[in-house]
Amino acid sequence: MLHSEYSKNMTPHQISLIEHALRQVSRIDQTGWESIPPGLHPSFAKYMCRDVWTGQSDLLTLREAALMIVRDAITRTGEFAD
Repeated sequence: MLHSEYSKNMTPHQISLIEHALRQVSRIDQTGWESIPPGLHPSFAKYMCRDVWTGQSDLLTLREAALMIVRDAITRTGEFAD
């Protein structure tokens, strides 16, 4: 996967968040929750059911959260709001 160029409109955290969300949506990374850097866990957890707190997030829930992250990036809402 190509790495993003630094965007004046997005922070490095937001860029990392959207990259990991796109990996989940595109199913490039099948390893699930463990593959997401710990610093991004709270961002994904905001969109997930309570199973995230057990450490047993299923891939379907993770992909659903990733889709909502991508939606927020496109609409500039949530963590992507100005």
